[in-house]
Amino acid sequence: MPLLLSNEKHKILVQSNFAFMPNFLLPFVCLLGLSCSLSSASAQVVPYPFSKHSQHPDEQLVVQIDSSSLVMDRDMHRYLKMMDSLDVKTMTSRGYRIQIFSAAGPNARKIALEKQAEFLKLYSDGIAYTKWNYPNWVVRLGDFRTHLSALEFHHEIREIYPASFIVKDEIKVD
Repeated sequence: MPLLLSNEKHKILVQSNFAFMPNFLLPFVCLLGLSCSLSSASAQVVPYPFSKHSQHPDEQLVVQIDSSSLVMDRDMHRYLKMMDSLDVKTMTSRGYRIQIFSAAGPNARKIALEKQAEFLKLYSDGIAYTKWNYPNWVVRLGDFRTHLSALEFHHEIREIYPASFIVKDEIKVD
């Protein structure tokens, strides 16, 4: 069944696609289109649990950190506890160490252990690691979270270990 559309200047003949459809399918197609539009209109978006604000304004918690108190949302407190538990499980973080020795060869491991012992004699409370870093055995010192703290200790030991330098490494978290 063609439709005739007209305005002042043009007359347009439009052929409807529904004209060729059997009569019993037309209500079905209309009902299907209506149900699709209604179902998408009633859909809800569930926010990420940590991105929503607390539903009750009185859901706040006072947290004692050292000598000061902090008021925070319960969701934030739960999130921070979860992140702390993940840090404890991995016990490593990106940080800095000072490398004082690196060598390859048949005696490299023995020399690396000697260098580590030598450092621990000078700094009994220091932390030293000997590890295999292909193709070398290396001795690295400390677990520094910031480059500045590594730099301070590096200035202290630079006369004893003039070839030492600061490297990024996985450090152990207290």
